[in-house]
Amino acid sequence: MLERIAANEIIRPVTSGRTCPLLMLCGVDTGSPVELFCKVSSKCEEGVTNLAREVLASALARDLGLPVPVPYLVDIPPELSEVVADQSIVSQLRESVRVGFGSARAGQQFSIWNSGRRVTEAMLPVALSALVFDAIIENPDRRISNPNCLVSGDRICLIDHDLGFTATDMVIGRLPPWREGSLDWLDKPDGHIFCKGLKRRDFDISVFPRIWSGVSDARLAEYRAAIPPEWSGSLPAVDRALEQIGDARDHIVGVIAEMERLLK
Repeated sequence: MLERIAANEIIRPVTSGRTCPLLMLCGVDTGSPVELFCKVSSKCEEGVTNLAREVLASALARDLGLPVPVPYLVDIPPELSEVVADQSIVSQLRESVRVGFGSARAGQQFSIWNSGRRVTEAMLPVALSALVFDAIIENPDRRISNPNCLVSGDRICLIDHDLGFTATDMVIGRLPPWREGSLDWLDKPDGHIFCKGLKRRDFDISVFPRIWSGVSDARLAEYRAAIPPEWSGSLPAVDRALEQIGDARDHIVGVIAEMERLLK
C-alpha cells in the first residue's frame, strides 16, 4: 500500500510546524529520487502512534479520491546521522525509530491556504469531501489559524493528519459524527477552513454513501497491515481508529444528515 524507500540525504530541516519534519532526498527502485518531508517519531507527541495515524489518514484519503501527497514509509539508515553536521538533527534521528513517515513534496507552485482565500466553485467537491473526511477522522488541525492545506489556483492539497483519530482516545463522552450537534466544533471562530465557505452553497452530497461504502472491512485490514513492525506499539490506537472509520462508514447517511444541518 505504501512504498518503503530509503533516505539518502537530508536537504534541510523544516523550522515551522509542530513536528519539524525533515526535507529528504530518498531513493526509489525505479526512476528519479523523491524529495519528501519526513516526520520522525522523536518529534511527535505520541511517537510512532502519530506516524501510524498519518498512514491511516493518507490511505483513507487516497481511497476517497482526496488530494493528498503520495505517502511513503522512510527507512532512515543509522549512518545518515554520521554525515549530518547539525547536532539537533543528529539527536532527532538517534532518538527516533528508524522508520519515518514521508509525504512527497507537492511542488513549488503550491502555497499555504490563507484566511482570505475563498472556496471557488471548482473547489467545492474537494472542499466538501475534505470537510466530511476531517469530521469523520476528527482532525482538529485544518483550522483557520493552522490550515494544513496547500493551494495552487483551484487545486487543493491536504497535508498533516497526525492529530486525526485522537478524540477517540482523549475526549470523554464524545459524540459520534452522526449525532446531532457532533460536528459543531467545525464551525467555531477558529474552526475548519472550509466550513464557513461551504455554508448555504449548492453541492451534491448524495455521492458520499457510495464513496464511503467502498471502504470495506477487507480494505481496513489492509490499512492495518501497512503499519510497519517497527511501529507495533501503535497498534492499539490503530485498531481504535479503524473501528472509528468503520462505524462512520456504517452510519454515513447519518453523518451526511448532520453535515447538511451544519451547512444550512
